[in-house]
Amino acid sequence: MNDDLLKPAQLFTAFGTVLFVDTASGQLRHGPTESSPANVLFEPDENMPRHFRPGRLVHAASGSSEPIDCYLDICLSASQSQHENRPSGSTTLELIPLERGLLTLKSGGLFLSAIPDGQMMLRAPVCSTWELFIASENWCTEVSSGLKGTWRTAENEYDKSRIQNHIVHPVLRAKSNRRPNCAKLLIYGYTKWSHGRVYYDVACQLNDRGFVVDIIDWQQDNGSYFDSVRDYYDLYLTALDGVSTLVDRYRIPFDKIIAISHHEFDIRMLIEQKGPGVFDSFAGYGVVGESVYSASIMLGIPRSPQVASLGIDYETFFSALPERLATVGYATSMSVRTFGVEWKRGDLAEAAAREAGLAFKVAGSTANQISFHDMPNFYRSVDAVVSSSVNESGPLSVMEGAAAGRLVIGTPVGHFPIKAYQGGGILAPIEAEKFRAFTSATLRYYKENPTAYVDKCRAIQQAARSFDWQYAIGDWIELIEGARSA
Repeated sequence: MNDDLLKPAQLFTAFGTVLFVDTASGQLRHGPTESSPANVLFEPDENMPRHFRPGRLVHAASGSSEPIDCYLDICLSASQSQHENRPSGSTTLELIPLERGLLTLKSGGLFLSAIPDGQMMLRAPVCSTWELFIASENWCTEVSSGLKGTWRTAENEYDKSRIQNHIVHPVLRAKSNRRPNCAKLLIYGYTKWSHGRVYYDVACQLNDRGFVVDIIDWQQDNGSYFDSVRDYYDLYLTALDGVSTLVDRYRIPFDKIIAISHHEFDIRMLIEQKGPGVFDSFAGYGVVGESVYSASIMLGIPRSPQVASLGIDYETFFSALPERLATVGYATSMSVRTFGVEWKRGDLAEAAAREAGLAFKVAGSTANQISFHDMPNFYRSVDAVVSSSVNESGPLSVMEGAAAGRLVIGTPVGHFPIKAYQGGGILAPIEAEKFRAFTSATLRYYKENPTAYVDKCRAIQQAARSFDWQYAIGDWIELIEGARSA
């Protein structure tokens, strides 16, 4: 970050409105971008170094700028504050980068709030949705690597659930007109369950590295606004399931699409829809693991994909080690049948747990989902994680459970053989009866030997450090930059 080149930034609220000063009243407000004057900027104060960048809001008009004073009940231009005999002196605000390009403003232990009726007040002791902003300038969300995510440790000052669940609307991002040095990427995908977790993490990781990455839900009708954002984003990333809609309905050309395969089934589906030759048309083609790479080749796709490995946010899932084995967790659908064949086999995992005399707890299913943001608490509520599938590209649950320091047992599918080899869990046989017998015996052993159980959990958790996104995100950056230069 070059402080000599910092440009004052225009700010937008989480509601999609812009900050402005009503010239008649001198009051700082927020309103529709189409009808509100663009007369408020955030100026950095380079003479006051802090952990986060301090600055002030100013009313910019007629070539000059006037500071803005913020109070519990109102925010006013300095001249209006004097007119009303309020305490004078512009309010110094700390600009605090959060995640995915979101930021907040704080002074004197309080956060600046955008009240839904249009008022602005410095009154919130906790940062939640009303306290979220995005900015027009890149420097507003740049922060040194040692300080990234430090807001997450201030438990009582940030409503992490609302911040994490807030999705920046692509129309708002386009209106901010932010121009990063890296690519601007819009993810078109499923925002829940494992896909949602991957896209959320990728967005966080890439935004921290200078990209602009947003997501829209492919289960919603986005047609009413898509024309207004089409030209802002450089590239569109989607699972193969979303390619046809992006191309046929939203008119995104193939050469602006990065297509990601999460499983061999979505490769089969796209071949049926568009034919194998479509893969040569994409700006980028990636798969989330080596097993999907092999499937792509064996299904006759002439283009070799790039492997964009999956990762986890280790610190998010890290937990104190359990002291004994009492409950087995299962973190995917209990049953999925494809071509008439059952391949999740949750009943086998449950049977193994019951035979070992242990409780069995399911996190959810495709039809009855919990938020992926709640998964860290799920892992803390169990003592082991079992995966019984006959086919997976991941799964994420084995890495997440390992980071939580739980006993992880799974079939040799997807990336788990590699993760287990690295110390992140125990491989079980894939054949149904052998899986059940092995898993039950293994669980029973660790149930009856708590010292060995704790030692194994500790070793698994230590190995899981290498599963963090910092070791995987480079694959995604390589895929995106290659697509951008194609």
